[in-house]
Amino acid sequence: MTAHVPVLNYHKVAEIPPAARHPENYVRPRQFAAQLKLLRLAGFESVTMSQYVAYRKGQGTLPPRPVMITFDDGYRSNRNIAFPLMREHGLTATVFIVSGLLGGTNRWDPGDMQEPLLDLHDLRELQTEGIEFQSHTRTHPRLTEIPPRQALLELTESRDELAQMLGAPVEVVAYPWARHDPSVEKLAEDAGYLAGATLRRRVNFDDTPLFALRRIGVAHTTSITRFGWDLFRLRWRGE
Repeated sequence: MTAHVPVLNYHKVAEIPPAARHPENYVRPRQFAAQLKLLRLAGFESVTMSQYVAYRKGQGTLPPRPVMITFDDGYRSNRNIAFPLMREHGLTATVFIVSGLLGGTNRWDPGDMQEPLLDLHDLRELQTEGIEFQSHTRTHPRLTEIPPRQALLELTESRDELAQMLGAPVEVVAYPWARHDPSVEKLAEDAGYLAGATLRRRVNFDDTPLFALRRIGVAHTTSITRFGWDLFRLRWRGE
């Protein structure tokens, strides 16, 4: 039977600071808690990116109603707010990390307020709780706007650094700013990844290209009705 797998994408679970330049990157804690409650009431079980890739490679199975919960960038606020809420609901996540900025701030967006990122100690502790870490490149560039050689280094170095630091395979990259094209997808494959993730408001099917996995962005403007629609109705929509 074909699996229909929604992948939810978050950045920050926190109250929106007045100085935030990109409020769409926030989901308020009470909204996030309501979304997690809906997931569990509907019978969804979370799987990691590596579990999904193993399934697509014929090396594993998925629960009857799978969902992937992902976070981009690796903000420290998620450790303090999002992950405890997920723990309460028995859910896990995959976090895409900017490997060259561990313990730093979101320097890829200098015009926005700077917020602390997870450091290596955080990553190792969260690993023991079942949180998975994958790559978001080394410095968060727009991969379609830099020379191919530089893009390959961003992909390769991030993968190697994270694998060495965490002692776990790094198999998936989330393209920064969701910027990718066939050449970037090929570079990701050349760098040793098994899959790549972008943003697109669709679910994933067994024939969804592994280097163009769809993720549904969730923002503070996402109502609980819209959230439910994305989970239950998008599963019947193809391209």
